[in-house]
Amino acid sequence: HDLPGVGSNLHDHLNLFTIWECTGDHTYDACVNPHRAAWAGLQYLLLRNGPAASSLFETGGFWYADRKSARQESARPDIQLHLGLGSGIEAGVVKLKQAGVTLNSAYLQPESRGSVRLASPDPAAAPLIDPNYWAEPRDRAVAFNGFRLAREIMRQDPLKPFVAREELPGPAVAGDEALFDYACAHAKTDHHPVGTCRMGTDDVAVVHPDLKVHGIEALRVADSSVMPRVPSCNTNAPAIMIGEKASDLILGREPWPPALHLPPGGWEAAGESDRTSAQKNGAAGSLTAGGKRAPAGRWAGRWKRAAS
Repeated sequence: HDLPGVGSNLHDHLNLFTIWECTGDHTYDACVNPHRAAWAGLQYLLLRNGPAASSLFETGGFWYADRKSARQESARPDIQLHLGLGSGIEAGVVKLKQAGVTLNSAYLQPESRGSVRLASPDPAAAPLIDPNYWAEPRDRAVAFNGFRLAREIMRQDPLKPFVAREELPGPAVAGDEALFDYACAHAKTDHHPVGTCRMGTDDVAVVHPDLKVHGIEALRVADSSVMPRVPSCNTNAPAIMIGEKASDLILGREPWPPALHLPPGGWEAAGESDRTSAQKNGAAGSLTAGGKRAPAGRWAGRWKRAAS
């Protein structure tokens, strides 16, 4: 069964990271020493706390690399930052001799698209994966803005008692060309690939909105590959949601009414696209704002009063 959209529309969050040496033993790097690792394991087994209970990436945030977007109330943050309490936390990433800390930045709304293709008729053969990162120039430009923001954060005065100096990419790496060379050597996936079995009703979509593969009976896809676009966040929770929705569809459960969640400023603070979507789906949906919900069918006037 030929579906030309299978394997296309691959995209992902590409991660750029900066690693800094610490002024002391402020992170988990020392836990690689055998006696420290043994103590951390014992602490976790007995008390369920300590270094072994950490995700290592304990701090994160979202912000705007595109400063124009930051001035628009309805704009979504386009950069995700997450702080790793160590250096060399992930495979292939440089580990410092002294304690270090890593700040990652990832552009969340890439336009570049790659592909996954078969290398041969042998199903055991490794596929041909082309992420095609930064094929669109804007992806690279905004990613660099986000990376500069990450480096700027690490230079702030409140961190100086804990952070000594930048090790990667190093103070000499500043211009776009130098950043590009650094990224080619060190950039890594955020493990958020999506889109290769895109949901939709057009000719190149792979699955229908009910997750059934077009043209094939009794076959559904229920993972992040059905996402038409990568969300501006980690993909774990959305992937769980897709799986839960798939189970509801298979069991024939009635869907919940759609809900539009708006900022505390209410209807007037909502972006134009949100208002348009709400007007199209209002008869069947419900609205929330500031924690208040309007039942299905009650629209702009009543909801606006409830949110005020």
